[in-house]
Amino acid sequence: MRIMRDLQGRDAALIAGITLIVAVLSLLPMGRLLVELVAPQGQFSTSALVETLGSQSTWVATWHSLQIGIGGTLLALVFGIVAALLVGLTNMRGRNVFVLFYVTPLLIAPQVTALAWLQLFGPSSQFLKIVGLAPPLGSRNPLYSVWGIIFLLGVQYGPLVFLIVRAGLRKLPRELVEAGLSAGAGKWTVLRTIILPLMTPSIIGAAALAFVSCVGNFGIPAFLGIPSNYLVLPTLIYQRLAGGGPSVLSGVAVLSVLIGLIAMAGIAAQEYA
Repeated sequence: MRIMRDLQGRDAALIAGITLIVAVLSLLPMGRLLVELVAPQGQFSTSALVETLGSQSTWVATWHSLQIGIGGTLLALVFGIVAALLVGLTNMRGRNVFVLFYVTPLLIAPQVTALAWLQLFGPSSQFLKIVGLAPPLGSRNPLYSVWGIIFLLGVQYGPLVFLIVRAGLRKLPRELVEAGLSAGAGKWTVLRTIILPLMTPSIIGAAALAFVSCVGNFGIPAFLGIPSNYLVLPTLIYQRLAGGGPSVLSGVAVLSVLIGLIAMAGIAAQEYA
């Protein structure tokens, strides 16, 4: 009994130590932002907070961030869930090769992904010329829009959803599926009434991670949004930093806190879903 109590005490101390380290690493940057927000250059002032929150560009960028966050998450869920169901529930040939290629976007920087798709859909695209769908030379690339950003975010984070949902599928009680099929239920009925309800926690968790990733993504909105003046919070921060010196840091801190609040709202929604 004494040995068990000693082991439990060591485990509790280890967990407490890890929790403390994670809390410090997570809270220190946020604390630094809050200090810069209310005390720029070491002097207490709320002028930057009032000025930034009173700017129309701040709320336009916030709305845009919510747009691409929600839209990109929904599209990533569609791509990821369909791919996970195909790999996990069918006898698809070459599934290992499919998985390898499907998760590749997670290994590529978003900027590179955006550039590749811009070349693919541009007027000079050799692929579109071969299939006869190339737009006229000099025409605007269709990806330079909010829909282009949402599409590429769905492509970028669909594999993230896929990995999470596929892991949940592997833990699915197979006897429930077999019982449904044995009772005469069709495959679509089993999918709708048994599999998807059991997969709800995995899907919600994947949606939360995809939403946070979409909101915090800089590369795709920068390459596709800045040319069309469609700014989100990360790209607005970039423009403020590029166009000003140390004096803009307090305003940038406000924008960074807004991104954090949106991300926290997404995580909180997961907990209450």
